Amino acid sequence: MGITPLTAENSAAFLARFGHFEDGVITGIRLHLPRGPITGREAAFDIQAVDTDRGDVWRLVRLTLGGVHEYLFPCSDGFSYFVLSDGLNLDVTGGRCVLDLDPGPDAWSPEQVGRPGAYAKQYAVGERIGYEVLDGPFI
Repeated sequence: MGITPLTAENSAAFLARFGHFEDGVITGIRLHLPRGPITGREAAFDIQAVDTDRGDVWRLVRLTLGGVHEYLFPCSDGFSYFVLSDGLNLDVTGGRCVLDLDPGPDAWSPEQVGRPGAYAKQYAVGERIGYEVLDGPFI
């Protein structure tokens, strides 16, 4: 089917379809950072989540962020960011795309991403984002 672009108009419906990815599981993060213009930089995320449009079945959703110019993906033995306990949040307005994989349980704003605080510890910021819904493989 290919990649479906996410926009200000369709992102709310996308997040609702997957329950904001609450308790989703990140099974893959891939960075492609070629030399040259920033537009060629990509970050792809494989996330297993419940698809409410398809009878509440688990699906593999691949989010691909293009034109990546900022990101943070911590990894430690003491704490895992792979389970999205608070889901994820997304803002695609103003020619900028913010993907927050640690939005916290409180009111969210894209401006909090990248700032010191308890949340927004895992995120990527770029120019555009799209998604694919796949049947697997599941890990």
